[in-house]
Amino acid sequence: MIEKYYFEFSKIYCRLMRLEMQLKRMLISSVLAYYKDDVINVFEKFFYNKTRLSRYTYKDGNSFLAILKNPQITKGSQKFIRLVNIMYLSDILFMVLCCEQFRREEIINNFYFKVPEKYGKLTSSRQKLLDLRNDIAHYNFKDYEQNRKDYLDVLLMFEIHMGRNIKGILEFPHFTEKPSVRAILLAIKDLRPDLLDIDPNKDDEMEYFYNKHRVLMDLCDDIAMYNGYMPQELPSPWTILRQMYAIKHDNKAVEQIDIYSLPLFKQK
Repeated sequence: MIEKYYFEFSKIYCRLMRLEMQLKRMLISSVLAYYKDDVINVFEKFFYNKTRLSRYTYKDGNSFLAILKNPQITKGSQKFIRLVNIMYLSDILFMVLCCEQFRREEIINNFYFKVPEKYGKLTSSRQKLLDLRNDIAHYNFKDYEQNRKDYLDVLLMFEIHMGRNIKGILEFPHFTEKPSVRAILLAIKDLRPDLLDIDPNKDDEMEYFYNKHRVLMDLCDDIAMYNGYMPQELPSPWTILRQMYAIKHDNKAVEQIDIYSLPLFKQK
């Protein structure tokens, strides 16, 4: 089972980590812009909740209290930054979706990349996102396999609202049938034409184009999995690039394209 899902788990784990980092980054910037150094007083009940404190108690002490009670950290904003950076994803989501103090228009507008029209869907999906993270972290293949479609939907929903991992696309294209690589790339071309608009002859932009290729291949994988591909079915990088150049070069037959003859793959 680990061979079946190893690649997919690694990709999902990276997406989750990037999402979690973005949640923390935007939580810090949006909340501090509004509450400033009074932030600890405002969220006092949250930080001093006994059940929550117990989750941060270790053999060498309590990591929350070590920050809250530290006399050398005098500003509330400094304490808040340190606390958020060590908080579990469950507490980040609770603060964002369940704390009344967070529900200020100025905070919400700064926090979200795409402000939700209704928050009920995000709130009700909070546990599903946590379940996904736990299944990935603990290699729980059985539960992941049973909930795979719901997990990917929930992850994408949070990514869209936070502006992470979707690479400029507000919604993944959905196909009624499992799409071909060409169909996926054509959908990407409609949404992000710049990813296929690559001029390999521009040596001064080579590094930029390599990054574009990575984004394109990563996005192709994500859309494929979202539309029913299993990890072992994902196309190779060469298949994606050949199809990309076939589309770019007036639908030239894929088998006629020698990728290694292109300037992008030649050494200077």
